[in-house]
Amino acid sequence: MKYTNSTLYKSELQSISDVLELINYRPRTIDSYLQSIFECCTWLQDKYNISLNDADVSHLRAFLLHLIRSKDDGGLGYAPRSVNIYNCALKKYFRFVLRKPLTNDDLPLCKVDHPLPKVPSKKEAMQLILGTKNLKHKAELAVAYGAALRLSEVTTLRFRDISFTDGTITISEEVSKSRYAGKVELPNRLKKILHKYWEECCRGAKPDDWLFPGQRPGSHISKASLSQMFKKRISELRWESRGYTFHSLRHGHALHYYQAGADLFQVQQRLRHRSITSTLIYVQLDAKLKERRHIENPFDDPAFPGY
Repeated sequence: MKYTNSTLYKSELQSISDVLELINYRPRTIDSYLQSIFECCTWLQDKYNISLNDADVSHLRAFLLHLIRSKDDGGLGYAPRSVNIYNCALKKYFRFVLRKPLTNDDLPLCKVDHPLPKVPSKKEAMQLILGTKNLKHKAELAVAYGAALRLSEVTTLRFRDISFTDGTITISEEVSKSRYAGKVELPNRLKKILHKYWEECCRGAKPDDWLFPGQRPGSHISKASLSQMFKKRISELRWESRGYTFHSLRHGHALHYYQAGADLFQVQQRLRHRSITSTLIYVQLDAKLKERRHIENPFDDPAFPGY
């Protein structure tokens, strides 16, 4: 059950909601944490007939184990990343609401694998985008790849964010995942696609109008709609087994930009990563895709005198 549809545990939820708002977490993060707390409260009441405020470490561990254990073992079979969200929410509640901080020794975080993402080649990206017949869909895919944007950033673009004069796309702090506002390059091919899209689909659009409007008046296209469109396009190409997602377009841009000669700092700036650590993945991807030739050990260099 969604916490917003229930009248239970309002006191607990309000107390942690105030803290999360004060920390300045994004609404989506606050929503995830409140849902986690609500589900934990419900489970503790059903399982042990106790409130979250009276729970100890053993109760909380039992709840997290219930989440991660497979359905065959009586659990819910949640992914490690998802369980870690519940873990972090509980630690925030105990630290800021109950003033009883919990450590990773109390509630260990699940170990999470970090596989390299599936990334289309440049040829595949062009086939995926330019072969799309629906002009609006083509523009959506082109923006994601051409400007290396996240799904949420594509959905929330307004016409005022596109500057044909400056050749830039503006990403606001409100929609950027890392709260990293800035401008990204508007490449010539993308400029042509967007200009055609404007001429044929949005002639009367105002600066504050959504670039990609949704079905309801005044709304922008939803992330679910964009993801569904992408899956349909992948299905048309019979690429289901390749593991591509909408985010693969952003990954593809970054990798192809790096392979074209951009250094890591340039890639970091293009993707608006706050930490260079997040950008290192493209070095790994590039290395994996290249056939690595044998490089002589420097101690065997002829410059060293014989022995």
